[in-house]
Amino acid sequence: MKSWRNHWPALWLLLILALVAVVRMRLLSVPLERDEGEYAYAGQLMLEGVPPYRLIYNMKMPGIYAAYALIMAVFGQSTMGIRLGFILVNFGAIVLMYFVGRRFLDRAGAVAASATYALLSASPHVQGINAHATHFVMLAALGATLVLLCAQERGGLAGFFWSGALFGVAFLMKQPGGAFAFFGFSVVLWTAWRRRPPDWKADGLRLALYAAGVAAPILLTGLILWRAGVWDKFWWWTVTYARTHATAMPWSDGKIRLANFFTDWTWDDLFWALALAGLFSVLMGKGRADRKFFLLSLLFFSAVAVCPTFHFTNHYFVLMLPVVALLAASAFTPAAAWLAGRPLALVRGAPWILFGLAWAGVGWSSLGAFFLWGPQEVAARIYFINDFQVYPIIADYLKSHVPPAATVAVLGSEPELLFYAHRRSVTGYIYMYDLVQEQPFRQRMEKQMISEVEQGRPDYVVFVNLAFSWLPRPPDRLQAIQAWLTKYTESQYDPYGVVTFGSNQYFWGPECLRQVPPGHRFVVIYQRKGQGSIGAKLPKSAS
Repeated sequence: MKSWRNHWPALWLLLILALVAVVRMRLLSVPLERDEGEYAYAGQLMLEGVPPYRLIYNMKMPGIYAAYALIMAVFGQSTMGIRLGFILVNFGAIVLMYFVGRRFLDRAGAVAASATYALLSASPHVQGINAHATHFVMLAALGATLVLLCAQERGGLAGFFWSGALFGVAFLMKQPGGAFAFFGFSVVLWTAWRRRPPDWKADGLRLALYAAGVAAPILLTGLILWRAGVWDKFWWWTVTYARTHATAMPWSDGKIRLANFFTDWTWDDLFWALALAGLFSVLMGKGRADRKFFLLSLLFFSAVAVCPTFHFTNHYFVLMLPVVALLAASAFTPAAAWLAGRPLALVRGAPWILFGLAWAGVGWSSLGAFFLWGPQEVAARIYFINDFQVYPIIADYLKSHVPPAATVAVLGSEPELLFYAHRRSVTGYIYMYDLVQEQPFRQRMEKQMISEVEQGRPDYVVFVNLAFSWLPRPPDRLQAIQAWLTKYTESQYDPYGVVTFGSNQYFWGPECLRQVPPGHRFVVIYQRKGQGSIGAKLPKSAS
């Protein structure tokens, strides 16, 4: 009995991890979405010795590319390999949630925080099935937070440096991760201000070591990119153009997207409501100023991390899940503490029984995604209008019948197709959004993309006729590229195959375009003239 009292949190953590493993293992083959495709393609190139930004252009930081490369080096260059690695990332964050929570909550509260994070981070509402960069940010940020808290408890100086280094890694995973580095700085500064008697010399050294830690991985990454000869491209895309992109979405549009996230009501919102109750409990509670400051600071900087571009895409809110989990657990801890001396065990455990019921109810609301739908159906329901499930079929055929040295130009924002096919793009523009949206570099980018395609003479051109693969603003912005593509393909390419979205029908041969029903969304594959047919029979349809 004594052993159970000592070890029950570990047993609960194991149960939580087991449930997460069951859910994620059955969804290993969920097709990659666009961001995952970008990270996977970049990681694939890195494993071939090609540094980021040389053959791909994007605003993302290189840390996530390196993380994907590491995962694929261990688990293989496949969707299943990526998802296996992602399970470990998610496991790490769940366990870290317990140990961070334990600094401010009792054991039951820390387990509740960990369970809340595990459930919400897998939720379809935040696109939690997919290995987005935000999950990697949270793994690094939670690790950094735990190291920082331990350093403050034990007084060791090295911990401040390593905590800063992990916060620097969080930034390298995704720029908004930098907000958590400021969170760490606020905690160090708060502790120094609260110390009695003050020791500004020692605390100044801690702050300096922390700052050096944050800078170290960033400077090392910059040095590696400079030595690789891609520093100029890295700086232009991740700083110069990223600044332009960050201000492209006005608040008038952003607040609509933000409202949509919260008004698109799901059972997940129950935990957000509990977090609000927990916040009230923290604000009204007496004593423990350090706990209050930690949670309020984490809440502020988590919100800052979500807000920089006003895009408020669902998976951005993963960055707020740790503080939501901690605050939701905080909503139950005062009642649990008040009932702790009651004689009946059932009465003493009532708050956590209620928490368990809430957790089970939220989990039940995602029963379809977690336990009933197949991987293809999960992708179709979460990204219902994108039809990501067609790209593995197209790519598998190209990979099987196209020479390894063949090159491709994908005109559409579908980098996952390049990863699946394991064929290189002749243009670094793996996303088309920036070429058809109103921004000061649009014409320059359009000309560069066209030049790279024409000079690269790809063996195959893939055009994705899907609004979400372009999102032109204004809508007629796509016309110039379509006019160029029509002229270019008519003179140098033959239609080879068409795949229609929705029905997922396949049409092959020179007349394939004529068989597409009017108004259908589709992908068309062109083959360079004079290469002959790449042959073999292809499926007429696929589900």
